[in-house]
Amino acid sequence: MGDVHGHLDLLNNLLCQISDRPDRRRQGRTDRLIFLGDYVDRGPNSAQVIDRLCRVQQDDPTAVFLKGNHEEMMVAFLQAGDLTKGYHWLRNGGDMTSASYGVETPNDLDDTNALIEFRSVLATVVPDAHWRFLEGLQVSYRAGDYIFVHAGLRPGIPFADQRDEDMIWIRDRFLHSDADFGGCVVHGHSPSPKPDIHPNRIGLDTGSGKGGYLTAGLFWSTEGSFLHAYPDRIKHQ
Repeated sequence: MGDVHGHLDLLNNLLCQISDRPDRRRQGRTDRLIFLGDYVDRGPNSAQVIDRLCRVQQDDPTAVFLKGNHEEMMVAFLQAGDLTKGYHWLRNGGDMTSASYGVETPNDLDDTNALIEFRSVLATVVPDAHWRFLEGLQVSYRAGDYIFVHAGLRPGIPFADQRDEDMIWIRDRFLHSDADFGGCVVHGHSPSPKPDIHPNRIGLDTGSGKGGYLTAGLFWSTEGSFLHAYPDRIKHQ
């Protein structure tokens, strides 16, 4: 599943579509849910999205949850006290996440004292279950012919030597590369109007955090298909 960005309605819709697929109930079939990161920020329900994913994790211990750059910024600020990361997090949708926890963002992000006080309050409000979820996020996952990461891989570097920072943050050097990464890389992070399909990678971020929709890819062997949750469609159901 691509980047949710705080949209609980889209997440619930896609989870229902996945669970209702007749082939998922086929006897002996073992499906695995893999989430590509960026669960928080920009949308109105980040805290509720993490709640929902915690329940998914409880119900399905085989599910894989990857770390996105937005989770990385959130944790670096709230747990490690990185004020620079906090500034950039709040300027890129973190204000919506804090609002979903019932905490108001400072009016002046350049006010260091206000930012420190805000951090202290928000870090206390975030439930322990959410911290356990965020701290347990993986950076990558490999299955068969597919490599799953949030952002991508650095060209020319063996998979075993890839840096966490690149797998969470990389953009142009990966997107513009036709390198063979040793498997098809399935990623989010970089929005596109529709699933971004190339011989060496498949992008599943279809812009749910920027007025677009949420996409899930279904992959088996060398085949695949897609499911989508559209805001307007859900709104009128």
